[in-house]
Amino acid sequence: MIQPMQMEKILELHNLAKESAAKFDKKRFIYEDIKKVLKDRLFIGVAGLRGVGKTVLLRQLSRELENSIYISMDALDAGINLFELAKDLSSNYKIKYLLIDEIHNHVNWQMEIKKIYDFLDIKLVFTSSAFIDIIRSKYDLSRRVAIINMFPFSFREYLFFKKNTLVDKMSLDDILTKYRELYLKVYTFEPEFNDFCIRGALPSTIDAPFVQTIRNIVEKIINHDLLIYGKLNREDIINIGNILRFMSRSPVDVCNYSVISHNTGITKYKVQEYIGLLEQTFLLKVMLPYGSNVTREPKILYRLPFRSYFSQGTEDDKIIGAIREEFFVHHLSNIDVEMNYLKSVRGEKLPDYVVFYKNDKIIFEIGGEGKTRKQLKGISGSRFVLSQPGNLDTGIPLILFGFVF
Repeated sequence: MIQPMQMEKILELHNLAKESAAKFDKKRFIYEDIKKVLKDRLFIGVAGLRGVGKTVLLRQLSRELENSIYISMDALDAGINLFELAKDLSSNYKIKYLLIDEIHNHVNWQMEIKKIYDFLDIKLVFTSSAFIDIIRSKYDLSRRVAIINMFPFSFREYLFFKKNTLVDKMSLDDILTKYRELYLKVYTFEPEFNDFCIRGALPSTIDAPFVQTIRNIVEKIINHDLLIYGKLNREDIINIGNILRFMSRSPVDVCNYSVISHNTGITKYKVQEYIGLLEQTFLLKVMLPYGSNVTREPKILYRLPFRSYFSQGTEDDKIIGAIREEFFVHHLSNIDVEMNYLKSVRGEKLPDYVVFYKNDKIIFEIGGEGKTRKQLKGISGSRFVLSQPGNLDTGIPLILFGFVF
């Protein structure tokens, strides 16, 4: 039984959270997807970076769902029993939706979720910024919880939040076949491309100082999540900092386990371990190579907008190629395609990516000045050069891929 003073505090904080949500008139595009999943029996876990909008989304749900309550685990007493709390809210307050923010801050949350699912008539939606903890719980929760990843903005969503402009979603089929007419509808947004890639992909950075906001997020991930949930020590944290700094100033083509190991003095085994953890925290994206008879080392990219943070002081022209690739990978990773980077046996230059979409094999070269279709000769599959800034004479404008979701 939850003590009356505790319950009074919980209800008071819920009301304050609902009031705070009223000032956010826009909703992340994933909001409607989560509402659809709410109709299923499964509980919902929303995982994503700090600053990606999970807290606001949960508070917006609390305003819309009748008989719901928002609870932040940061504000609860450490020893509170989640099952007993849910039981009390269901029985005595007729709560049907329990919305728990940052659930990873509660010890043994996985066990209590199981009990709530098995024994109570209540629906649970929770968020977590500690995806490492979520991954390790997936097997135990698989029959009870649908995990939904919440990623940074698409370029389309960024324009909606920043410019109050809603552009229709574009299918990959239309981009490949109708890119000329589509580009005429969106070319005026070219000036926003760099701002989105460098500082605008996270909701929390739209109206806040970029460097300070990202620094807070990164420090929390490295000095809290990786220490606690990744079970690392201080030497590991120093090594990870060295890896992130090296990567931010290096061309994407050379960022693999072996090169990182050679340049940082960290063993290849440790580099693989660190990169795996950093991908789970949503800081990095690992891309596997395509083809037989190639070394299975991945290409390692930053997720937007972290390269620009770690590469501060580096000239823009040194990182723009990497940022273009990260823009492309960020958007294609969020639709139903399989994607790999192309790597040759002898190290000769190949196009950047192969995408398997429906029954097609599609080859992409992400271009800047001087890149043409000549680099695609001899590669099987449909072939496209992507230009940025958009140039219809040299290929498909890269910016169009920012509207696929």
